[in-house]
Amino acid sequence: MGVGLTTGLVLGACAPQVDQGGCDENTPCSGRGQVCDLEVFECVAAEIDASTAESPAPGSFSNKVIAFHRGEICLPHEVQSGASMPVVVRQCLHPCVSASSYEFDYGFHCRGSRCDAQVLTWTVGASAPTGCPADAFSAFDPATCQYANEIEFHIDTETSSGPINGSMKLEIPFLTNADATIIAMDPDDTDTVDELVMQYPQMTSRIPDGRDVSILPGNPAPPESCRGGACPCYPIGF
Repeated sequence: MGVGLTTGLVLGACAPQVDQGGCDENTPCSGRGQVCDLEVFECVAAEIDASTAESPAPGSFSNKVIAFHRGEICLPHEVQSGASMPVVVRQCLHPCVSASSYEFDYGFHCRGSRCDAQVLTWTVGASAPTGCPADAFSAFDPATCQYANEIEFHIDTETSSGPINGSMKLEIPFLTNADATIIAMDPDDTDTVDELVMQYPQMTSRIPDGRDVSILPGNPAPPESCRGGACPCYPIGF
């Protein structure tokens, strides 16, 4: 059985940022996915390999935290303000992985009519008796994906100020297995979560259909559940 954690994650700035200021060893870059080029003392985009969460994968493992590298998410893109928005997330696992449990966390913040949301999820699993190939946590053939875990939760489209009237960008951010392992030790440590997420740029491939969810009073009420094809589904991370 999986364990769902809904701890009210406090998110940092989710949208890509451009740091116009200088930087040095004592003044790090504040923009998401940026590092300091110490030759020119300017913030530049970090070079990352988003095609893998860990490479090579160990041949044998148990009780391993496996980040959501690829998978799918199902949700409505037009939601009535104040309604509970259903979301279903399915993580793609290599056939060599046997899942024992999963955990997830989500949260959002709004500034005016603009909201940003993040979903963090990972699986705890073990390798099959025959072991795992080196690309088990990388870009293996999507046709072989095993969707062992289906996570469903709801996002309330309102804040303490009332129903949201605007848009929400929902993201499953890129994280490595090492990052997910740190988060799994204390999902309530929002400072650490924010620091790990901010290492990497926001990626369109990790936003459902690459577009925002419209949350307006005139939009239709969403279904109670996204299971059984009630909502469109979108690939993440492929």
